[in-house]
Amino acid sequence: MKTMLRTFLTASTALGAVGFAQPVLAADDQEQMAAAEIVVTANKRAQNLSKVGASVAAFDASMLQDRNIVRVEELAATVPSLALAPSTHGTPVWTLRGVGFNADSLGVYPAVSLSMDQAPMSFPVLSGRSMYDLERVEVLKGPQGTLFGQNSTGGAINFIANKPTDELEAGFNLNYGRFNEINGTAFISGPISDTIGMRLAIDAGHRDDWQYSFTRPDTNGQQDYIAARLITVWEPTDKLKFELNINGSVDRSQPQALQIIASLPSNPAAPFVEELTTPLTPRDLRAADWSTTGRVGNEFQDPTANPDPRGNRRLFQAFLRADYEISDSIDLTSITTFNTLSQQMSFDLDGSRFELVDNPRDNGRIFDFSQEVRLSNAASGAQFRWTVGATYNYSEVDQEQDITYGANSLASAANNNIFISTIENSGVMNNYAVFASGEYDVTDQITLKGGIRYTNTSNDNSMCNTDLVPSQNVQELFTLLGQLLANQTVPLAPGDCYSLNEDNVPIGTGGVPGGPLLIDLQQDNVSFMGGIDYQVTDDTLLYANISRGYKAGAFPVITGSTQAVFFPATQESVTSYEAGFKTRLADNAITWSGAAFYQDYRNKQIQGTVNTGLFGLLQRLDNVPRSYILGFETDVVVRPVDGLTLTGSASYLKTKVQEYSGITVFGEQKDFAGSKLPFAPEWTLIGDIDYRIPTANDGEFFVGTSVNFRTDQAAYIAGDELEIPDNGVNRWTNRVPFNIDGYTLVDARIGYTFPGERLTLSAWGKNIFNTFNVQNVISYNNIITQAVGMPVTYGLSVRVRWN
Repeated sequence: MKTMLRTFLTASTALGAVGFAQPVLAADDQEQMAAAEIVVTANKRAQNLSKVGASVAAFDASMLQDRNIVRVEELAATVPSLALAPSTHGTPVWTLRGVGFNADSLGVYPAVSLSMDQAPMSFPVLSGRSMYDLERVEVLKGPQGTLFGQNSTGGAINFIANKPTDELEAGFNLNYGRFNEINGTAFISGPISDTIGMRLAIDAGHRDDWQYSFTRPDTNGQQDYIAARLITVWEPTDKLKFELNINGSVDRSQPQALQIIASLPSNPAAPFVEELTTPLTPRDLRAADWSTTGRVGNEFQDPTANPDPRGNRRLFQAFLRADYEISDSIDLTSITTFNTLSQQMSFDLDGSRFELVDNPRDNGRIFDFSQEVRLSNAASGAQFRWTVGATYNYSEVDQEQDITYGANSLASAANNNIFISTIENSGVMNNYAVFASGEYDVTDQITLKGGIRYTNTSNDNSMCNTDLVPSQNVQELFTLLGQLLANQTVPLAPGDCYSLNEDNVPIGTGGVPGGPLLIDLQQDNVSFMGGIDYQVTDDTLLYANISRGYKAGAFPVITGSTQAVFFPATQESVTSYEAGFKTRLADNAITWSGAAFYQDYRNKQIQGTVNTGLFGLLQRLDNVPRSYILGFETDVVVRPVDGLTLTGSASYLKTKVQEYSGITVFGEQKDFAGSKLPFAPEWTLIGDIDYRIPTANDGEFFVGTSVNFRTDQAAYIAGDELEIPDNGVNRWTNRVPFNIDGYTLVDARIGYTFPGERLTLSAWGKNIFNTFNVQNVISYNNIITQAVGMPVTYGLSVRVRWN
């Protein structure tokens, strides 16, 4: 309680100072502040942030550096209404303003799209090592279906990399912290010739294990990665410019181990002893458990592979942008994007040393190609500014998983002692789109704007659950089920697909015995936006927008006894109504913005549940027909005296399901109308204090603190309502497990910049009060686990620049 009070007072002080401080900046400082405003490309052209009639959160290089933001989860913690939840299979789940998709397979389009220098990264896993050597990061809120945000209903995040410099420059950032963590970025940049400039940046990190097993002497959580980016800019003529970005990474970090918080035997009438005795995790950010070896075989079951958390992801990306000035007012732009990723991973899904449910093999590949071509006069300053273009995206995603469950009461003699399922999923996606947008200055103060995009998508998906081990328990069981349920014998060989079709026989698409289920999901849509900007004064902008965005349908990558669980969730849409303002007050000493919005959410894609009877509760994808999100946001920056910057942000969200009936994660039929949407805390408050004191020798001392407060949120729809059934064998640490408690996190920093700004030394701490915070809660068959945030970390940083 004392810790909560202390952090609340810190946040209150920061936000209160924003509201009541009296700015007394000198005239020179005021002019510098106006000139130093962040320039963004939210409309695919350079504009001052205060002139963009939309909700955009932007962080330039100095803000990222000052707050020591080096990971995507740290970025998410600084933006109100933005959440990043870890998943069971290491795929990040982004949610913005309550719009997100909590799915963990490789080939799932996100609700919040991601790009690097306007080049799309179609799947969230492709952005894993992007947070280094950046000029800025832009977070665009609300549907982004016209100019940015392929398949985006929640928003878009654009990483803008630092570009080659006109003069030779070099430098590095180096951090050393708790758990023997050392990470850093080094770069060298400059001209190669009169027409060619290059910039090379390398980012690498190592961290020792930070988690400990609470049942035995063992640790987990080691981090090892290296990433590099080479940007080449070639301007052969005054009218033609090429920019080539080649980057990649190798990440062998161990996945975070999960904390088991509930055990729910799959067969309550005949539970296995492991389901009844596996210890539940204590309330400690560092505590967890996992299996270190596979299960030893017996007369009924083969031995299984080791699910000890292991990681190996290799990423390669290449972006080529070409800009050609056709005339003094019209530009032609081409952006070609190529992404590949391969992974060999292993995950312990149950947070237990037993094989309740594990994932010893999770291998996958992504091949992704995009091409955009557009014509525009948007940078000309004309009264009517327009952009027209077309995009094409082609992706191939393959994923193979082994799910083992030998200590699960599903693996009983009644089920032929089944203990492993192999999941094979392959998808080929094609997306075509044409778009147009424009802005028209009716007067010097009033601008009308609008945009439209037509998108056609197809997802040709192949799904197969098979049994590849010698014992063939699963294949024998499903052969028997076909005989009993449909009076048909379809003998299944190793590699055949066993899931039953609607006639209860293991026959795939086209009547092939043991064949895969093939589904081609084809959909199209028209997204749009329209709005008006009113420039009341040079310092005050009012705006109102209406926009609609879509997110393409998705297929699950799960184990399923029936083919029906493989059916896709269809495309979702969000129609957003927003009005906002941006202003500067007190001679630029105060920057204040705010927005209110209502979002009509249709066919929201979610992780649903199906009760299979024989095999218990299994996951499936589902659509929520109707829901809504109502909210407001505000951001304010105040510089009351020289050197002091106070930043405050607040977000309020009210979410509600209007129409949806389905099965809860506990197998009960429920009308979810009136329930809250997941990952949408009602209140988010973020404050930052930064104080800089010049020294007599032209150096600078600085000190600062950041506070992140979030109220409770649900991990599933109605997560704040669902109670674990008390059937005499279920065990839990919290009977309402899917309601994530609110928390307050506090970071701090102190340092000194030497004269000439070539050397900066600093010390920092993150989550300095070691506040317990849960980031996700996951239901998986007979267990419930949670993923928590990092404990208190602290360290030293050095920043060096040469030019």
